[in-house]
Amino acid sequence: MDGVFEGFRLSPRLDREALAEAFAARGRLQIDSVLDEASAEALGAAIEGERSWSRSVRMTSGTFSAPLDGYEPVHPNHRQWLAEAIPDAEDRSMQWLFDARRFSQERRLGMVRGDVLDALFDFLNGDDFLGLGRDVTRDPRAAGVEAQVTRYRPGDFLTLHSDKDAGGRRLYAYVLNMTRDWRADWGGLLLFHDAAGNVAEGFTPGFNQLNLFRVPMDHSVSQVASFAPRDRYAVSGWLLAPA
Repeated sequence: MDGVFEGFRLSPRLDREALAEAFAARGRLQIDSVLDEASAEALGAAIEGERSWSRSVRMTSGTFSAPLDGYEPVHPNHRQWLAEAIPDAEDRSMQWLFDARRFSQERRLGMVRGDVLDALFDFLNGDDFLGLGRDVTRDPRAAGVEAQVTRYRPGDFLTLHSDKDAGGRRLYAYVLNMTRDWRADWGGLLLFHDAAGNVAEGFTPGFNQLNLFRVPMDHSVSQVASFAPRDRYAVSGWLLAPA
């Protein structure tokens, strides 16, 4: 990206009343072009250039996080952990496999890198983004967000869950998709499930595209196809009620 990054901004063309009407009808929606063009390009470049991921695993073999440099484990012994991470198709508990950088956790640990993705976390917790969430949901309670950036490689997935938390602070889930030129048959779709176990609706990842939905709501991320030619990138988390 040329020039100096000047901070994130929402698109000035968002019709908040129309979005609120659409959200009220089903409790979920997809918003295209949510950031202005310069903000989207800055974020896309920062995510695509990120190297400090952690391989995040929750399966029958255990729950763990292995730090990466690009795609390689920082600690060579973690290669064995990852090789043994096999999903259990009979296990109905939530399982996952993807790469992540967890902004909220970094802040709780006092880690401030001062990069574009740090600036994104501040933006998501600021009045502009929270205001958009309050306007679209017609719910004034959102007081902050949890956030992580994720990278789903071929074979990665997130099984069925509802996002309901014990403390009840999660009001709405969001996924800011930052994946360029994606096709539905490459997988990585955000799927919503009905009470009968059918897929009621699916959102294909896009670039600069915000998914927003009520919590709890049953959903999953379908496995990214082995033949997908690139990774699926997104920023995800929850709009939170006051502590």
